[in-house]
Amino acid sequence: MEYRNNRVFDATRGYEMSPESIRQMLDRSPFVPFRMYLSDQHHYDITQPAMVMIFGSVVVIGQNRDIQSRYFDEPIIVANRHITRLEPLVTADV
Repeated sequence: MEYRNNRVFDATRGYEMSPESIRQMLDRSPFVPFRMYLSDQHHYDITQPAMVMIFGSVVVIGQNRDIQSRYFDEPIIVANRHITRLEPLVTADV
């Protein structure tokens, strides 16, 4: 396999974000919230590791419309090939 910028090359799909790169972000201890950027210019803020389920070529992101709820309202399915980068969310400490 060929890797470039945390993305793996698949002969049939081209470059896509590797499941291992996503897992590394989720497994940090302590967890650091991060932003997942997509090829269509959308992004998702991942604030808890439990928000994401990783499969071979897709991830499922749990969206929570009601911030008081402990349950997800809507699953978002994203193909790894559309994930362009993962960046830690920076909080301003004042």
